[in-house]
Amino acid sequence: MLTIPLGNAVPRLPNWKLLTAFEAAARHRSFSRAAAELNVMQPAVSRRVAALEQELSARLLIRSRPNATLTPDGEVLYRALSASLVQVQGAVEQITDRDPDRRVVVNLTIGFASCFLLRRLGAFRHAHPEIELELVSRDLNESYSEDGAHVVIVFEREEKAPGARKRLVFAEEMIAVASPGYLAAGRPSLADLGAHRILKLDASSHADDWSKFLDGSGFALGPRQQISRFNSFMVYLQAALNGDGVAIGWRRLLDDHLATGQLEMALDRVVAADRGYVCCLTRSGARSASACAFQEWLAGVDA
Repeated sequence: MLTIPLGNAVPRLPNWKLLTAFEAAARHRSFSRAAAELNVMQPAVSRRVAALEQELSARLLIRSRPNATLTPDGEVLYRALSASLVQVQGAVEQITDRDPDRRVVVNLTIGFASCFLLRRLGAFRHAHPEIELELVSRDLNESYSEDGAHVVIVFEREEKAPGARKRLVFAEEMIAVASPGYLAAGRPSLADLGAHRILKLDASSHADDWSKFLDGSGFALGPRQQISRFNSFMVYLQAALNGDGVAIGWRRLLDDHLATGQLEMALDRVVAADRGYVCCLTRSGARSASACAFQEWLAGVDA
């Protein structure tokens, strides 16, 4: 009788070679035909089935002529193996039948994905239903990796961006933003900005944002300025949404937040810079028609 140990102990599965030999012999009802399918000699199949029977302490196949016969225990094991192998075969076919050119892996920041890309992806899927996008997100611009990616989206000067081919998505336009609640008492002017709490993103690519924004304005942040510092863009953005102070934002990235009234411009000042979000193709991406199509679409979105 085929038995399974009870209790907390997990039974060890028999060797896969033994199981596949038994499954083939049971399906063909023949050791010879099973051997031909597995490309081994008939005695090898017989030995493997015998070893499985010894390991399970159960008779599985009766060696009769012209066809082998399954015992009741053999029927139980064969049905389980057959169902499992069908599932495995389906999984293998799903993986191997996938057109590799259809799949595009995009490495991008969480901020760009959440604030800009996701709401627009429906238009891309409508235009290119045959392309499968996989978004690999990172919090910081500096932590991007080209490994395994077809597309990398970075915040950088276009000439310094990585990759074999690159296209500017949009250029940087710096604005000061805050929540409507924070601005309920009135929008600050540059002259009284020193009395307000400043939200500052300390990630290396944004560490000088306030200095760049205020350059030439006649105002600079002083040593007594109230400053809250963040090294995560999403936490920084949430602090602004919560009404914790005035933050530097990028107009195209925050268009949706401004349109819905979640954020408002705290100052009239707009500063254009020489950086922006750049869509870069890696070497493998440059060889992929699907990755090229995604880059062309993204470079022209909302143009």
